Amino acid sequence: MIAFQLMILLGVYDKVVESTVKETPFPDAVCGEFLQFSENKSQIPENMTAVFITDKVSLVRSALSLKKPNLKIIYCGYAVDAEKYLKHLEDVWPAGESTDVIRLRFKKLILNLRENYLAWFYQHTLLATINSVPDMIWYKRIDGIHMLVNDTFAEIVHKPKKAVLGKDHFTIWDVPRPAEGNAEFACAESEEIAIRTEKTYICDEPVKTRQGMKQFTTYKTPIYDMYHNVFGTVGVGHDVTNFNNLGMELSILMENLPFPMAIFSPEWKIVRMNSSFEKIFGKANFQSENFNYHDWKKQNLIAMNQITDNAQKHLKNQECKIIVGEETKYFMLCEQEIRDSFRNVSGYFCTLQDITYQRAYERSIIEAANTDMLTGMYNRRYFYYFLSQNADRPMTLLYMDLDRFKAVNDHYGHARGDEVLIKTAQMIQSLFPGTTSARLGGDEFALVMDGNNREFAENRSKHLEKIVRKTFADEGLDIAISIGIAETNGNVGDIDQFIHEGDTQMYAVKKQHHQENQKNKLK
Repeated sequence: MIAFQLMILLGVYDKVVESTVKETPFPDAVCGEFLQFSENKSQIPENMTAVFITDKVSLVRSALSLKKPNLKIIYCGYAVDAEKYLKHLEDVWPAGESTDVIRLRFKKLILNLRENYLAWFYQHTLLATINSVPDMIWYKRIDGIHMLVNDTFAEIVHKPKKAVLGKDHFTIWDVPRPAEGNAEFACAESEEIAIRTEKTYICDEPVKTRQGMKQFTTYKTPIYDMYHNVFGTVGVGHDVTNFNNLGMELSILMENLPFPMAIFSPEWKIVRMNSSFEKIFGKANFQSENFNYHDWKKQNLIAMNQITDNAQKHLKNQECKIIVGEETKYFMLCEQEIRDSFRNVSGYFCTLQDITYQRAYERSIIEAANTDMLTGMYNRRYFYYFLSQNADRPMTLLYMDLDRFKAVNDHYGHARGDEVLIKTAQMIQSLFPGTTSARLGGDEFALVMDGNNREFAENRSKHLEKIVRKTFADEGLDIAISIGIAETNGNVGDIDQFIHEGDTQMYAVKKQHHQENQKNKLK
């Protein structure tokens, strides 16, 4: 039981009244204390009921001048003496009554004050409780008239409470009344079951609202008067088409999913997100009143391809790149419509499938397929593919082959030969940065530059020849490089022919190098 606190202020000169009141025990759940009235406004507490008992009209006047609404005044004397103040008094106790009567009056006074307090307390807590939940709550008389509804009920029917109270279902929901002989009011069957069984009856009910059809799980319970007569029902309507109402169950389910997930309303406002989603994107932005999902997506997700729209499944997919801290991650974003039992869109859920590992694995496979494992340059397959993809652009091709490389393998072994190939690749990439270069096989190399600039290509080729010759000469090796140059204005009809032209030019240079080398040996 709720504890009721009380302050008793005494200003009586009749000792019988004073002693009787002080000696009367307080009822259960009442906590009271006695003080002498001093006409001091600060003496009266603000947070509890105070009762002032006096047999002096002058003190009645003084107490009323304090203007304390929580101060209840009892006058002990003849009513005619205090007639001027009767409407402001809580009660009048006639003078000269016996101690038993005084004791009875005091007990009834305290009980009445406690009951008034409890009535206020329960009414206040009832209203606070029913208006703090997202479900519809209503109290009906047995004839279907609504006696009390909560804020959610009024919001859903789009009517103020004053237009709902005292009205039946048909007036509230603006639906036609049934023909005579049918059910007296809507939902009568489920309410009759609750009353007959004297238990809460749970059922699913579709309801037509201004936002369209909604699905409710309703709980209907009979309510009784103090004589145990059923005088109506209390109903709770849980809107299962609203994801905000799924609460803890939905949160637990989402938290146990192995991927980031968020649920949005039909207007793309956040409803729920699991910790994986929050860890990537945070939470603050989604809670802003100005949050716009599509703007947020453009700012935070880098689209890697076009959206795939599966109209049959009401699903959209798109691969996205996301920067998480200093790490780049790849996700498959899935936006799925959530449709209720009436096929209305009641929200969206978005999931992010982490495909970073798959993309890295794909890149490694592609890289392995396109890369020469020894030098790290592109291989023949990719070089031919690159030329075919850029055949309509002006290009300059340098086709290269090492001179006297076979002698290195024959005299020093293949390990030393591999070192020569690796160093050659490094020198090529160093002198021709930003170009597409490849090892075509054996000791053959090639690279392609954008545009036509033979003079630049020839000067840079001569520089490469000098560096290669000097680098390997310092290591005691007689290695040189022959470079052939071919150009196209973007009209390559046959890639093999283009390569062959560079190869032909390279062999002409190689022949010249061979002749020069022979002359040097004869000297």
